[in-house]
Amino acid sequence: MPKTNVRGSSKIKTLRQLQGILAKARRQGRKIALCHGVFDLVHPGHIVHFRQAHEHGDLVAVTVTPDRFVNKGPGRPVFGEHMRLETLAALEPVDFVALNEWPTATEAIKLLKPHVYVKGPDYADAAADLTGKITEEEEAVESVGGRLVCTSGFTSSSSHLLNRFFNSYPASTQEYLRRFRAKHSPDKVIGQLKKLSHIRPLVVGEAILDQYCYCHPVGKSPKETIVSTRFISMESFAGGAVATANHLAGFCREVTLLTALGPDKEEEAFLRGRLRPNIRMEVLRTPQRPTVRKRRFLEPSFMTKMFEIQYLDDSPIGPDLQAALGSMIEKEAPRHNLTVVNDFGHGLLPTNLRRQLSSGRNFLALNTQSNSANHGYNTVTNYRRADYVSIDDPELRLASRDKYGDLADLVTHLKSSLRCQSFLVSLGPKGSVILAKDGWQEAPALATRIVDRTGAGDALFAITSLCAFKGIPADIHLFVGNCVGALAVEIVCNREPVEPVALHKFIHSILK
Repeated sequence: MPKTNVRGSSKIKTLRQLQGILAKARRQGRKIALCHGVFDLVHPGHIVHFRQAHEHGDLVAVTVTPDRFVNKGPGRPVFGEHMRLETLAALEPVDFVALNEWPTATEAIKLLKPHVYVKGPDYADAAADLTGKITEEEEAVESVGGRLVCTSGFTSSSSHLLNRFFNSYPASTQEYLRRFRAKHSPDKVIGQLKKLSHIRPLVVGEAILDQYCYCHPVGKSPKETIVSTRFISMESFAGGAVATANHLAGFCREVTLLTALGPDKEEEAFLRGRLRPNIRMEVLRTPQRPTVRKRRFLEPSFMTKMFEIQYLDDSPIGPDLQAALGSMIEKEAPRHNLTVVNDFGHGLLPTNLRRQLSSGRNFLALNTQSNSANHGYNTVTNYRRADYVSIDDPELRLASRDKYGDLADLVTHLKSSLRCQSFLVSLGPKGSVILAKDGWQEAPALATRIVDRTGAGDALFAITSLCAFKGIPADIHLFVGNCVGALAVEIVCNREPVEPVALHKFIHSILK
């Protein structure tokens, strides 16, 4: 095949430059093959792949996933986008390389119009594609008159090599993963998660409008003992039970949310606009109480939180509203098989409604949160029963009224008093533990990069509630929860939910 005489970094182009180069080559009658991927660690399998791509085209162009769209697990990509571009450009079979501008190859295919879109042997079976995007990519290449082909070279996993030689975890975590891999394959774990779609969750709890006010500290005011800041921008998020419902809706076909909203129509429109399409939100109107709103002031470079203002009325809702919400729960519960209670302690769920939820027939997943407005008052012991509880270590100790007691003893006691099937406690950077029917399990944290912890507990609670309902073994349940937590702390507040595809890719990558 004729070759273009380019070497090294001169092969690196922008997408627009590459579009022009390939258009000219097409007019000259040359056939174009396009490859796409992350290529975090180039190995012999990639060399074979690119050589075989040349069997289908006179020019081989490669597009590379940008760092910001790589969601293959902790510490990935190991090599930044510029290093990955340089590495690929140094390979003899590669004619041109460009950084993609989108999360997937679909738009790049439509822009570059290759005659052949070349994928590796792992993608020969579309059903096995974790991203679910190979079908879209095939449709894209066919729409520009091309076709999809899969190379037949040997498979060699970048993730496996990176996990073995570039692991960012401490030795104890690597040993935990080694033992877990010996028992459970990624396909087994992901297969368990794919069985959750039939669950019909009913979410009950406070909707929270989270607001981040980004500011730059400029120093102490000369006349006051305060720090002066310069406003940069503000961003709003759908938090609280709305965020929990959004996490669940990625894994379940339909979700119902029961919550309360105040009189502000713009706030309601914002929250409704952030719901996934398969969520039905039933609202208790509280004309005299605002929608819970929490405004945090942050320095954006390191996401450092400086202070917070809460807009709420945390007294118990009145008797009429209690009766109305009780009727809504009574009506909706029989239509669902799982009730997920997010109790933030802001007055929506007083004693009689907690008793109603505890005595319901549905599987009850419970999360009660301690915060500055309810510290010490909002504990799981306000409920008579739950099938699954997920709280953090300080919340466990507040509920137990025991600051220094043995963790396992405290969990055992509360699990027994609430008649739980399983009880999970998050330990922050130390990981998490669970006590279930099949015993006590511990697992280390899997996060390697923390952007923002806000909302991570809600994500963990939401998805592990499904695991608890399904009766997934405790060690897998705990592992999944820690994977969810690792993904959630890389998301700013509740900007987006933890997606099933991202979770599946994380699991597949970490267990390779």
